[in-house]
Amino acid sequence: MRSNATDALARTVGLIAGVAGLASFAGAGATTFTTADPLKAFVREEYPWNEDYFIHGNEDTFIFRCRLSRKENAFDGVALSEISIWGNRSGPWEIFRKRSDGRFEYVETRPLGDTSCLESCRTKEYLASGHCTWRRGWPRDK
Repeated sequence: MRSNATDALARTVGLIAGVAGLASFAGAGATTFTTADPLKAFVREEYPWNEDYFIHGNEDTFIFRCRLSRKENAFDGVALSEISIWGNRSGPWEIFRKRSDGRFEYVETRPLGDTSCLESCRTKEYLASGHCTWRRGWPRDK
């Protein structure tokens, strides 16, 4: 006959094994988003994020970019954002780390502590040509 302590231990071990199994199953299905062109992925919403950035329709908006360097940010990469979410503060940024193979890996959405690297580009230029003429600083012609 098993004691209550033995039954409790068996239930605890079973629960831990079940949780570990679920965690490994969830981890196995998780994929990392990579792209050769993080700007295209950002504008075309090619990966899941928690923010609704772009004004959809015919209205023009500004894309923001900050190039990230290992010296200031622990890795080389790029941070992208969009003006409609900024208001009177800095907005969330989509952070991409540059990998050794030249592709970019989506890391996270977070604020940037230093936005002195800010560059801007109009979405209508990007959508019409597939590239941006980046201008340093806050856009002057809103």
